[in-house]
Amino acid sequence: MLRPWLLVVLVAALALWLWRQPHEEAPEAAAGGARHRMEPGYVATGAVMTETGVDGQPLYRLRADRIAQPDPTSDIALTAPQFQYQGPTVWTVSAHEGVLPPSEQEIRLSGDVLARADQAGAEPMQLHTATLTVNMQTRRADTVDPVTMEWGANRLSATGLHADMQADYLRLKSPVHGEFARAAQ
Repeated sequence: MLRPWLLVVLVAALALWLWRQPHEEAPEAAAGGARHRMEPGYVATGAVMTETGVDGQPLYRLRADRIAQPDPTSDIALTAPQFQYQGPTVWTVSAHEGVLPPSEQEIRLSGDVLARADQAGAEPMQLHTATLTVNMQTRRADTVDPVTMEWGANRLSATGLHADMQADYLRLKSPVHGEFARAAQ
C-alpha cells in the first residue's frame, strides 16, 4: 500500500514543479497574440475625404474608389484617386493610384495622371504626366517626369513641372516644345 501513495505524491510534486516553471508561448500563439495587440487598419470603398477652411467651406476633396491602410503607421493606398481644389481656378487631379503617408499632407499620384484646370471664361487646361506629388496644404504640385500641357488646340511638352494651384502659377522645368494653333479669322 505504500507504493500507490508514493506514486501519488511523486505525480503531485511533478505537477507542482511543472506548474511553477516559466511558460514559453509557441511561436504561432505569440504571432497571433501580437497580431491582436496591433491596432487595426481600415479599408473604405467609394470614400470621400473633405478638408474645410475656417469658414466651413471645402478647401479640397479627395475621392477614391478604395482607400486602405493596414495599420496606423502604414502608408494609405488609394485606388483611382481624384483630388479637387476649389479656388479661383478649380483644379481636378486624377490618377490610377496614389499613396498618402499617414504623417504628411502630401499625396503621391502615379499612372496616367491628369490635372485639369477650369477657370471661368477660359479654355480648360489639361496636364498629362506619369507621376505627380501634390501637397494638399500648400496646394503645390511637382513632377520630374515628362509633361504634356494642352488647352484648346495648343500643346506644350517639357520634362518637370511645378504648379502652385492657389496662386494660379505653373512652371515647366525643362526646355519647352510646343504647337500653337492659329485662330481662324
